[in-house]
Amino acid sequence: MINANAAQITGANLPYHALVMTYDDGPGPNTLPIAEYLSGMGIEATFFVVGKFAEKQPEVLARLLKLGHRLGNHTWTHYKEEGGLAKQLADGGDIVGELQQTADLLGAAAKPIPFRAPYGECPPAVAHVLSADAKLNADHVGHIHWRIHWPDWAGWRDGVDPTVVATCFRVAARTMEQGIVLLHDYAANDEVLARANRGAELTRALVPTLIADGFQFVPLANALT
Repeated sequence: MINANAAQITGANLPYHALVMTYDDGPGPNTLPIAEYLSGMGIEATFFVVGKFAEKQPEVLARLLKLGHRLGNHTWTHYKEEGGLAKQLADGGDIVGELQQTADLLGAAAKPIPFRAPYGECPPAVAHVLSADAKLNADHVGHIHWRIHWPDWAGWRDGVDPTVVATCFRVAARTMEQGIVLLHDYAANDEVLARANRGAELTRALVPTLIADGFQFVPLANALT
């Protein structure tokens, strides 16, 4: 269910040194390389997909599921105005449709479908509208937020090497000690950032360092209990 009070799931309830890998804004060119690598490492990630991209790549969604990953709902358009779904709602937009249209693409995905709002912004007014829709509420769980993050998209914008970005994530993980990790396998609202994305290289650099630090990777389901 979608929490009407906009309570966020961050993975703060996970055991010490347990991490959940999540990726936003895809699918894009880096999605499958990331998924293949993680699967080979025995790691289940959750990919929060944007419907307008996912619609054109059904084979990618199918492959993600076959590799053992989970699909999440990151809305249809990833509303680009500051304020995300709250601004879209204030502008008279159909935010229920934003989620439902993407959910319709994820028919083979495990239920409940994890939901993460654009920019991680799901204030009470938005959560109330979404949870009031019976089908949407029954099919989804969320809002899924995070505890461990560094603006990887800014790194790609500024030409920062993925190994440096990985070090920033490693520091964040050591600081927070457990939780949901947010990375990006694409960029929903900026074509330049989308082309510059180096999420696959970041993932390959980051995962071994986290393992060396004693972290373990768990499915998102572990954070939902």
